[in-house]
Amino acid sequence: ILVESGGELILIDKHAAHERLIYEKLLRQKENPDSQMLLTPLPVTLDKNQYDAVTQNLDLLAQAGFEAEDFGMGTVLLRSVPTILSGDDAEGAFLEIAGQLRAGQTSVTTEKIDWIYHTIACKSAVKGGDKNLPGELAELVLTLIGNPEVRYCPHGRPIFVSLKQREIEKYFGRIQG
Repeated sequence: ILVESGGELILIDKHAAHERLIYEKLLRQKENPDSQMLLTPLPVTLDKNQYDAVTQNLDLLAQAGFEAEDFGMGTVLLRSVPTILSGDDAEGAFLEIAGQLRAGQTSVTTEKIDWIYHTIACKSAVKGGDKNLPGELAELVLTLIGNPEVRYCPHGRPIFVSLKQREIEKYFGRIQG
């Protein structure tokens, strides 16, 4: 997203910005995650290690909005998923989380829930190549302006880069040093 404001050109990574705003929303809902019951439970087949990791962490997954049930034979049924995820994103996010749990990236539950939120935010955020309506992009920019502390995505990448008019003029040889 390109924005001109007060003599600056601001380049915004819409995916990183949207991802961070979703992540912040998930953190605010931590005590009462916003989830949606699926009309038809979604069976997800996992490898043995993923299956073991998921079935040992059903409470942790519930804290993030995933209601999963052991269905046996390496399969779990997803009965509800975080509201922020679309149907297509839900299974992919769950599989990624299962892989992270299997890898045992951390043994601290607080950190586990944090990277689960990272995954949910990433999977549900707009993607760089997505077509967006101008109003959607304007709303994203206004939300960022309203949250000046939001400067980096959950992975630590910057959300925006700002070029002052003077810098741009220097690049084009309009002014010296």
